[in-house]
Amino acid sequence: MKKLIFLFFYSLILFSCDDGDIIITSFEFDEADLELCQGSEENEYVFYKINTTINESISFRFINENFSDTIASETPLLITLGQDPNTLIYRSFTSEITNDYYCSNVPNSSISIIEERIGNSGTVEIFTEIIEEDDNDGIPAEDEDLNNNGNLEDDDTDGDGIPNYKDQDDDNDNILTSVELPNNIPDNDEPRDTDNDNIPDYLEEDDDNDGILTRNEDFDKNGNPRDDINPDTGIAYYLDAEATPTEIDIAPALDNTVRTTFRTTISVNKLVFDSGDQNFENDNFSFGHRDVTINKVTKKNE
Repeated sequence: MKKLIFLFFYSLILFSCDDGDIIITSFEFDEADLELCQGSEENEYVFYKINTTINESISFRFINENFSDTIASETPLLITLGQDPNTLIYRSFTSEITNDYYCSNVPNSSISIIEERIGNSGTVEIFTEIIEEDDNDGIPAEDEDLNNNGNLEDDDTDGDGIPNYKDQDDDNDNILTSVELPNNIPDNDEPRDTDNDNIPDYLEEDDDNDGILTRNEDFDKNGNPRDDINPDTGIAYYLDAEATPTEIDIAPALDNTVRTTFRTTISVNKLVFDSGDQNFENDNFSFGHRDVTINKVTKKNE
């Protein structure tokens, strides 16, 4: 974030200036995390940064029904300062403050404000985007681009409409990709390929090449072929090509979890504070960004 430079009227306190020159004081929020609190009112939010080194903060409070930090924006959300309740405030304090100062309905009364500057005009731009999506299946998302065309959305091995990098079961066999990766061979990290056909099990619907789809070798119909064991060999039927019992029809049934990271970026344009004795080096600046990661669960057959 660009350095925020305020011009305060500290000349009478810091030193005497006969010609009325204004002191320029610098405030750094580069090392401070951008935080978010839900306000007490409906659709009310407060973004803020706290510099604990010199006990200062900058905050932006607004009410807007269209804001979400877990839904990607098609276009930036624009909010005008000076229109109640949209307020950007810089403050310095007598003592250290914590997140409770903004996130508690009853702030600590022992903390006094030394200086306060309120942004009375300007435009705040809020943009939320997805910066990472992954199924956490043990394969980095960038390595699931089998077509090598740079577009992860094009790779959908099982044709279920969910690209591999967001699909925890890439081959729709009701066995998680993460489970099908290990090959149990010492010092060998190659994915398991039970039938040695050069197609790893996690991308193959028939792992043992016995003509029966892996998910259809789930004879107790509990959605898990791994616990259907051939009593004669002690091997799961879906990995035992010599055992070919009558197949049954089982639909893809695993829940699918996608880990998604959203980034909300805030910038302020043409900011003017309520006091004419201070200003910014640049009145357009970045308030910073905040990342939040959520897991979304869907049914494979939805």
